[in-house]
Order: sequence, then structure tokens, then C-alpha cells
Amino acid sequence: MRRRKRKQKTPEQMRKRANRRQRFFHTVGRLLFVGILLSAAVLALTVFFKVDTISVEGSTKYTPEEIVAGMDVKKGDNLYLWNKVKTTNSLLEQFPYLETVQIRRHLPDALVVTVTECRAAVAVSTNGVYYLVSAQGKVLEQAATDNGLPVVAGVTLEAVRPGQTLEPAEDAYVDALLTVLQTLDAADMLSETDFINLQSLTDVRVGYLDRFDIRVGTMEQLAYRLRFAQTVIDGRLSPSDIGRLYWDAKNRLHFVPDTAENIARSATGQETDDSPIVDPDALDAAGEDDAGEADGGADSGAAGSEGSE
Repeated sequence: MRRRKRKQKTPEQMRKRANRRQRFFHTVGRLLFVGILLSAAVLALTVFFKVDTISVEGSTKYTPEEIVAGMDVKKGDNLYLWNKVKTTNSLLEQFPYLETVQIRRHLPDALVVTVTECRAAVAVSTNGVYYLVSAQGKVLEQAATDNGLPVVAGVTLEAVRPGQTLEPAEDAYVDALLTVLQTLDAADMLSETDFINLQSLTDVRVGYLDRFDIRVGTMEQLAYRLRFAQTVIDGRLSPSDIGRLYWDAKNRLHFVPDTAENIARSATGQETDDSPIVDPDALDAAGEDDAGEADGGADSGAAGSEGSE
């Protein structure tokens, strides 16, 4: 049998084949180089960058030891091979009074945890207990008493735990509470608030300065009416005035003198026969009757003459 002669390749074909081999070896070389670099980096991270010190700044409610014990990363762990976001969120949940947590790496072996703390702004009464809540809506603790905080009536907090932040759209009354807290805080009125009554979202009430029952009405005009009531209280009423501020159906603000006892009862809606305003549905008629009374008390005439927004 005759052997076939191998067909000789042209110089061009041989050159292309050589180029392909060269590219292949270059690619393999690059991959090996990258692999060596990655291995060296992992080795360096594992061997050299280990946590030796963890310091805590800004905490007064909790000790540094408590916060360090609550972290996912411990001494001896790698400085980088852990989830900073997960650790931060875990601390915020474990320690309810922490408002913000920032964790910084300081080479070669240190972690610095900087925190800010929040304070309780109101006490939400639910089923015989009180949930202390911050101005930002974070549930701080469950208590047997209101701890001297403004009491919120009409909001039921169920299945909540300390460290959890109340979310909008969970419930209409929770939504209203978050809005009222934000509005009062923005107006610098929260620290002087005595109570928040949200039993009816068409008759929202806010106790202020231990002397005033501000009948806001509906939530739609909350921010405007609180600001306007604050302006009237600061600029037109005297330090001895005690009473109720409310708007009639024509959007006119009225001030009606009342007793401190009746103001306190308004926190839970316990109206009395001697209260000047009992039925919120009759505000228009009451406004017409009380306008003269408002005009006669402690420069309160301006309060009864404000027009529509």
C-alpha cells in the first residue's frame, strides 16, 4: 500500500499556527499571574489583617463591652472578610437606643464603632403597657408606665419589639402617629407636647405647654394648623391663658378658655358637660357662638379672625 504524502503547509499557514500558539501561552501565563496575585492577596488578608482592637465612641446608654459583644466580628477575625451592613443592622436591632452606627477599619488591625443615640419622645399606650417610641418612629422599649412622656392614645402597636422601626402604610393610625411626630419635631414643638390623641383621625388633638388643647381636625392640614397655633400661642395669647384652639368649618381658628383638668381629659377623649366644645361635628355652630368669647380673652381676637388657608 502506498503511503500518502503529507501536504506541506505554506509559510503563511505556519506563521498563523505559530501566532495561535503564542497567544495561547500568553493567555495561560496571564491567568497564572492573576491566580498567583489573588492567592497572595488572600494569604495577606488571612495572615496579616486580623482584628486586634475594637473601640466604641458615642455610647452612653450601653457600655462598649456590650456593643462589642453584640458584633458579628470578634478579635482575631479578619479585618475585611465580614459583612459590615449586616453587622450594622444587627447592632441597631439589638440595641434599640442606637440611632446610627458607623464602623470604620483602621489599618493594620483596628475597628472603630461610632454610634449616636436616640431618646424616647412619646409613650404609646397599648393593652395596658406602654411602648416608648422615638421621634423617628423607632420602638425603644416596653414599659409598665409612661415614664413621664407624652402619651399617645388611639394607636395600637401589636407584634412589635424593641429595636424595630415603625413603617409607613402598616396601619392608618400608625401612619398618622409617624406624621404627627415628624411634624411636631420639625416645628420644635415635640419637647413641649403633653399628649397626642389619635382616637379619631378627623379629630386629632395635641396637648401643648400643659395649657393648650390644639384640636387640629383632620390630618390633611396638620402641619399648617400646628404652625399657626404655635404662632398664635407665642404671639397673641398670654402666659396665663389655658384653653382650646380649634378650627370651625370655615377654617377659622378660635381660642376658648378652659380648665387644666379638661385639657388633661382631652388626652383620652373624656369630655365633660362643662367643656366648651364636646362634639367635633358641631364646630361650625360652636365657632359662631364662641367667636365673641374668643375675642374677649387675653388678646385672643386674632385667633378667631384667621381666614382660610
